[in-house]
Amino acid sequence: MIVLVIIIVFGFWSGMQYVLGTEYPMLAVSSGSMLPTLNVGDLIIVQGVNPEEINAAPLNGDIIVFRSKFDLNKFIVHRAISSRSINGSLYEFKTKGDAGGEGQDQDQFSPWNSTMNFDGETYKMLIGKVVGRIPWVGNFALIMRSQQNVYLFTIVIIILIAIFLFFPFEIGEEKKGDKGRLMFGKISLKTIYLIVLNIFLIGLIIFSLWGTFTFWNPGAGPDSQGMYVTLYGMFSDVNFHKTYSNNIIKAILSPSFLTYTINCQLSGGLRTGVPTFSWGQAAIILLVVMDVWNLIKKTRKVEP
Repeated sequence: MIVLVIIIVFGFWSGMQYVLGTEYPMLAVSSGSMLPTLNVGDLIIVQGVNPEEINAAPLNGDIIVFRSKFDLNKFIVHRAISSRSINGSLYEFKTKGDAGGEGQDQDQFSPWNSTMNFDGETYKMLIGKVVGRIPWVGNFALIMRSQQNVYLFTIVIIILIAIFLFFPFEIGEEKKGDKGRLMFGKISLKTIYLIVLNIFLIGLIIFSLWGTFTFWNPGAGPDSQGMYVTLYGMFSDVNFHKTYSNNIIKAILSPSFLTYTINCQLSGGLRTGVPTFSWGQAAIILLVVMDVWNLIKKTRKVEP
């Protein structure tokens, strides 16, 4: 089982690399330079692109991920606000984080031929552009930056595996007089699991729409020095956009199937957001499918 899980995880990662055309298809946002568009702890989906394919504009330019010229192992995620071709094959980009509002440019990105040689190795400077984000999930990756947390996480995984191996949660068909699978003499263990799962999904739906939760993440922030991170539900995220900066006149929510996008109206025009996975919609679909399926099973059982 453990080997199968490892194979699935690595197979999924390799598949993402192939489909998105980049070595790093998913990355965790660790600093607040792109607030409020990208929150600390977001898991961003990155698609590989060539420099000439990048749309560079002050408000609706692509959000790109690239290596820092000063530390090739450090990735920067900023919006491309302008670009120029130096000799037809070399490109120079000016980028800045959305947290800077409409202020000064924060840095320049020159990918040359999109690669850079250092210590005998070739590094691709441009990682790709951000095409989506999954809220909250990136916090797990940030927490794992701490060696102590890696040890703690490993111990928890071992304990969970031991529980599932030594105490299997197999639930067979309910039978009359089968007291071993009944709680309080009337409610089956399977029914209790279903109730708990329903409560969890309903709670997830409520939180993913209106909830906020702030906690200390030891791996977040520049140089992983730790910082307080806030998880936002969809409508809470809209309010966060509205109140983040005086430059933001209006935050516009654009929902679609399983995703939503928050665009910001600034004095200079509309700044585009990033398609964001909707935990609320996913939980609603799962809740409906699960309950309808169990209702159909119950109905079939009572048929003469």
